[in-house]
Amino acid sequence: MKIQTKPVVVMYESDEAASIQTLTGWVDRSGRFWGQDEHMARYCGSTHRICDKNPDHGIRASNGYCEKCWEASRQEKFIGLERKVWAGEPLVIFDDDTYFFDAESLVDHCLENNVLPSELKLLICTPNYPREIDMNDHFEDIIPDGGDHHDIPEAIWLAAEALNKAIRESEPISWCGSEYAAIISDDLLNDEQKSDFYAARSAMTKDGE
Repeated sequence: MKIQTKPVVVMYESDEAASIQTLTGWVDRSGRFWGQDEHMARYCGSTHRICDKNPDHGIRASNGYCEKCWEASRQEKFIGLERKVWAGEPLVIFDDDTYFFDAESLVDHCLENNVLPSELKLLICTPNYPREIDMNDHFEDIIPDGGDHHDIPEAIWLAAEALNKAIRESEPISWCGSEYAAIISDDLLNDEQKSDFYAARSAMTKDGE
């Protein structure tokens, strides 16, 4: 036998319906209550904070990152890369979009910026080739259920094969940095260029004294 229970009735005017409570918790400077979450209260209420990894780095934006920590981590990343002797491939400066597609442009950059080739953090580039067209994948959504590549018109297949042949024979579309740091001799600069370089660096040193 099912026992029926009376519904609970709590009157609006009663002390049971509501009571005044005192809450303790963290509040950010805009007045938002964060309860026991001190971190979020301080994060939202601050503009800057001391670097939590290395206090000697000074302050950084609360919603940003420590540039000195970032630079140190990237330097560590570059130092840890495998090194290869440069064989004339395109080059790119690590963590930069400055590319060099021949020795002359690299030499010009060195002379303009008073830096030796060996002082640049250079990566050997790898080529980016266009990808071949997989006709089965390309037409997957419209091939009838239970069908296969035979449902694709022959003219389209022939055109696709010609396109894929051109893609296979294509030159690189672009280049990007690899995981290999370039070993480059400063002898890339001739004697006259080296003389001009050291004269310019000496003058800069004297100006800084």
